[in-house]
Amino acid sequence: MFKFLHAADIHLDSPLRGLSRYESAPAESVRNACRRAFENLVDLAIEEKVAFVLLSGDLYDGDWKDYSTGIFLGRQVGRLGRNGIAVFAVAGNHDAASRITAALDCPANMKVFPSQKGETFRHQALAVAIHGQSFATQHVDRNLAAGYPPAAEGMFNIGMLHTSLDGREGHDVYAPCSTDDLCRRGYQYWALGHVHAPETVSEDPWIVFPGCIQGRHIRERGPKGCVLVTVAGGAVESLERRPLDVLRWALTTVDASGAADARELTECAREAIESALEASEGRPTAMRVRCIGATAASAELAAFPERFEQRIRALAAEIAGDSLWIERVENATSDRFDHTAAPSEPGALGNLLGEIARLPDGPEAADGIRDLIADLRQKMPPEAFGPGSPLDLDEAGTARRLVAEAKRLLVGRLLAAGDAG
Repeated sequence: MFKFLHAADIHLDSPLRGLSRYESAPAESVRNACRRAFENLVDLAIEEKVAFVLLSGDLYDGDWKDYSTGIFLGRQVGRLGRNGIAVFAVAGNHDAASRITAALDCPANMKVFPSQKGETFRHQALAVAIHGQSFATQHVDRNLAAGYPPAAEGMFNIGMLHTSLDGREGHDVYAPCSTDDLCRRGYQYWALGHVHAPETVSEDPWIVFPGCIQGRHIRERGPKGCVLVTVAGGAVESLERRPLDVLRWALTTVDASGAADARELTECAREAIESALEASEGRPTAMRVRCIGATAASAELAAFPERFEQRIRALAAEIAGDSLWIERVENATSDRFDHTAAPSEPGALGNLLGEIARLPDGPEAADGIRDLIADLRQKMPPEAFGPGSPLDLDEAGTARRLVAEAKRLLVGRLLAAGDAG
């Protein structure tokens, strides 16, 4: 019997850059988060006395110029070596784009599979055959799995591959292949990488995405870590997912139904936030709060979104201090006022509300917003349009959401002004 760890998508030194666009981001909590998560991986490997560690691509995060990233990796892999633990890795698309990958030599206990063709490493003492192939370039659009070596007879066969399989939402297509392609190789375990959400694709054979070890933005929410695999009698005896993340991302939904105003809605948010924090298991948390449901407070929220957001931020500080950061507050509530129907307000105000209601919010409006954002790209840093950003056009529905939010803000402000008059 022996054990091994399977991890992928380390993206060393990525998080702080990803959060740099947020002025109020908890810099100390996220500083070196991926490094600390990788240290947790090494600690777990030593604690569990695993035979080896598999790293299925994207150790780095692209073309970093700071060589301390690679030196850090060497130091941690060296810790494993001093405990008799080997490391096997394949280079992914981000590694292929990194100068560090080519410039630094591997530690003695680490093998990175070549990119020319699939290769096999045989661990005779454990009767294990590990097969792998690295990315030679950043964009690999061919089926690498089809060229992997045949299964070694009488051994436990592991295939390491950085791939999107037949496609996964939110991930570019790399080394595409089907589950059948993997099954045909006759391996007992496929250690995959590239997809940041944990997924067990198959159990016969085992085809596993461990997910990334540390979430870097709101799309990478929930527990992140690796898998601990126990092998006995030439088969997988158990597979356990182990968290490694030091900062957790969460999306909290607040039901605003019945709240008469923003103050009552804040109390609804309190319970939802406290419940969500329990799932973070004591980790610092970056949270997006989304309010839904029909409420009399909807117009007030739409008219003055910044007031409600600051109210939620103050609530978060009260509940958890510096260990909770509100990444964004989204107002997805609905009002008794139907924006698509004839306005009930009299006179000029009603006419103006009607004009706003008739503004297009379909594809043509979204195209206009896209053009505007394209202009903004020339004037703002790239991080403002990255994953998790309110201006991330790779996220489905961003443009339409911006149009809808603008209409609701206008209507809310006009209604508030009408009530004041």
